Amino acid sequence: MNRTGRLPRRGWVALVAALALTAARAAEDPLGYPASATDPTAADGRGEADSAAEPFSIPDQLRPRGGVDPARAPPFEDGDPEHRLSWFEEPFGPSPCDRNLVDPAWMGPGEYAYHKSPGQCWCTRDHTRMFRMGYMGTLWSSVELLLWATSADSFPALATASPAGTPPAAAGILGQPGTGTLFGGGDALGTMRPGGRFTVGVWFDPRQLDGIEASYLELALARHGGTWGNASGAILARPYVDAVTGANAAVVVPAPGAFPADPALLSQSIQVGSTSLFNGAEVLLRHSLVCDLFHRRYLVGGYRYFGLIDRLGVTQTNVISTGTPGGYPQLAIGSRDQFDVVNQFHGGEFGLIERWWHHRWGLMATGKVGFGGTGISSAVSGLTRGTQTVLNADGTTTATLVSSTPGGVLAQPTNSGNRWSSAFAAVGEVGVALDYALLPQLRCSVGYTCIWWSQVARAGAQIDPAVNPTQFPPGTLAGPAAPAFQLQTTDFWAQGLTLGLEYVF
Repeated sequence: MNRTGRLPRRGWVALVAALALTAARAAEDPLGYPASATDPTAADGRGEADSAAEPFSIPDQLRPRGGVDPARAPPFEDGDPEHRLSWFEEPFGPSPCDRNLVDPAWMGPGEYAYHKSPGQCWCTRDHTRMFRMGYMGTLWSSVELLLWATSADSFPALATASPAGTPPAAAGILGQPGTGTLFGGGDALGTMRPGGRFTVGVWFDPRQLDGIEASYLELALARHGGTWGNASGAILARPYVDAVTGANAAVVVPAPGAFPADPALLSQSIQVGSTSLFNGAEVLLRHSLVCDLFHRRYLVGGYRYFGLIDRLGVTQTNVISTGTPGGYPQLAIGSRDQFDVVNQFHGGEFGLIERWWHHRWGLMATGKVGFGGTGISSAVSGLTRGTQTVLNADGTTTATLVSSTPGGVLAQPTNSGNRWSSAFAAVGEVGVALDYALLPQLRCSVGYTCIWWSQVARAGAQIDPAVNPTQFPPGTLAGPAAPAFQLQTTDFWAQGLTLGLEYVF
């Protein structure tokens, strides 16, 4: 500075150059993070001015209290140790390099393996940490798309058809020439269908040694069936076994004596619909038996629930002209059989989960078994109704219910009703999944799962094909009480592929 108190021209130039250099360095990264792995400061995490300095470390008085990841706490510059953790605060610490925050004591093995993977620069900023919250740092969740198939239900023949011109005594009867089965007579395919499973859990410690989780899964509704009419001249029928004679027989409306051609018969239709819904839930505690750096073996135990709901309905409708053929009045005779079964398993479950991590890859194997009880609720009902439609003078029509009688074809008063029973049951689940870390907190996976349930009742198995025809509406039972209800049970399985995403908060 000269005697006038002003800087000489060369001093001003030097000051401006120094300020420009400082601004340029600050613009690169105000916290001192290297721009990339090729940055000279990335070689050892130190800048040019402190190349001989010790690696950065957080002073003890500024470290958060035990049990909280320092990388998930708010900035340390606030100087207020009692208020470092708050909801939705920016958790970036002042460290110039994430290597000072990557500590297996403060994170799960999957995230630690990610940071140690060859493709991960050992001194770079982990931008995902800015989305973390101190109080939710041990929360995790996953969502999976399921592409599963289930074991099939078995049905007796429920609907048949015979070609036009079939003799009345053979129409619709199984084993007769020309008779074809429209639905039933074997297993319905266990159609592969989509579903979903959602899991949420909390670790009791940052190292993910012990925790609790809850999950729910459900498959899309499986549907089987169809609707058939006599537009082609076919004769539609409901087959059964005559409980009095033991021979195959069939219900045909109107009575077979009117065949092969009855101008009074306007239309016939049979509709069969079968649905099946499977879901499940569990709440598990996890305890680590093996806690190597990149390996965990968890003992799991808790509560398990499964539900399986089967519904089967068969409707037969026949419209007959009781006046001039093709005219009014018309009588619609409809019969319906309904078979519903609800299975619910409640019990305890335990098992093992093995999980390994190597760099960004992970492998998980699961094996669980549960014991408890299956509650089975069944409902069988049948109904036959007659509705007469007349033509009014003004051209409109009026429909009147003329009869309503309990009993259809395979659901009669002898086997109808609501029933409940329970049985001891076992369930099991095995699975394997391969996952890959897209980010330190986000992993995608593909795997296989199989679930087995030892004791369930299916709707098709509750059908007794033997019927005493004397009780067909409006008749009165005479002879053996058939069909009869006797609960039939079997096992059930569901298996298929899983595609998932897991996120650690």
